[in-house]
Amino acid sequence: MVNDSYRIEVKDNFIVLGDGAERAMECDFHIEIRSDESGKYLVVFKSGFHGFLNSCPGIGELANMLPNCTKQLSEFLVTDEPGEGLVLAKNTLYNDALLLILEELARYSGEPVETLFELIQSQLLRDLNIILLRDSDELDQPVGEYLVFESINRESALRVKQGEYGKTIETIDIKRFIGTDENSEFELLKHDRWLAPAGERRYKNTGLNYTKYCIDENESLERYEFVHQSASSQQNKNLSRCIERLK
Repeated sequence: MVNDSYRIEVKDNFIVLGDGAERAMECDFHIEIRSDESGKYLVVFKSGFHGFLNSCPGIGELANMLPNCTKQLSEFLVTDEPGEGLVLAKNTLYNDALLLILEELARYSGEPVETLFELIQSQLLRDLNIILLRDSDELDQPVGEYLVFESINRESALRVKQGEYGKTIETIDIKRFIGTDENSEFELLKHDRWLAPAGERRYKNTGLNYTKYCIDENESLERYEFVHQSASSQQNKNLSRCIERLK
């Protein structure tokens, strides 16, 4: 049995320019992953399951309406199925605490229980695939910097660094919003591309998606970062998700 613990932090900020409408969400949660040789993973929420629900696309602020029953749910069994990959064990849906949560969410949202279950499953498996390094094709690339794609309105790049205790793999995809040639800061964003994800500046009429994997000498994930930024004349968006292994 192998046990590893992770802290996951999510930030989601959205501003509509003009009317001042704004959404700001920050949450974090702590999970432990227990695995065995049979291809089964037990994902245990040590804290923050309510925050996890808040971070699920399609659920979000609905989680704020839930009662304290969220504290009763602490673990999910995940199996590795041939041809399917990671899936939640079939009996997970029949967990009484989870059913209570899903029924409450269904009451507030009008969505079927099955749809809400799929949203939770999708986010849980997405995080687990990232932790197990199953979600990217770039992790085996040699050290160097590569221009993966280039056009007038879009550019994708990859950078791989090797350190004493592991390696870092970064990818970035940037784009100019169509029809904004004269007012876009796309060229400036291209110049600043590896600095932009961590900076405060927003580049007019552009968008970016950035990922970073820090992998230790044992080929295990130490830290993962995802950043989405976009800035237009109508709205600004900034979403980040960080997964960090606890020692």
